[in-house]
Amino acid sequence: MIAENKPQYAKLVKQKSANSERDVYDELERVEKLGGEGLMIRKPGSLYEMGRSKTLLKIKTFYDGEAVVIGHEPGKGKYLRQCGSLLCRMASGKEFKVGSGMNDNDRINPPSIGSIIIYKCQELSNSGSPRFPIYLGVALDKDKPTDPDFKQKVKIK
Repeated sequence: MIAENKPQYAKLVKQKSANSERDVYDELERVEKLGGEGLMIRKPGSLYEMGRSKTLLKIKTFYDGEAVVIGHEPGKGKYLRQCGSLLCRMASGKEFKVGSGMNDNDRINPPSIGSIIIYKCQELSNSGSPRFPIYLGVALDKDKPTDPDFKQKVKIK
């Protein structure tokens, strides 16, 4: 049926089995070199589940960095009267906003202006700001930020 009616925007992807964690990391590196964002790994024999699956995992490479909080952006919708995002400055001087990763307490009591926060991102955008930054917390042991080192492979989450 699929061979007869090829979908315009979807295609079958060849699946591979991984015999070790190293196999997964090697495949992730191969896919990223081809411009892919990451991998989807599934428990062998598992079936499709609607919604969030317990047998399917997305794997991407992230890079950590720190930035100085230079402002608080007001929240909207469910975050009205709370902090919607933090306005931050990287060591490079590039400014960006981060709100993903903040919990309710972070939004009610956001990190103070001047504090150093830790974030993770997948890469830098063409303009030099973190792509899809995610707030991780306050860097209590830092007095100045450090930009992500994209030459060094780091943790995968």
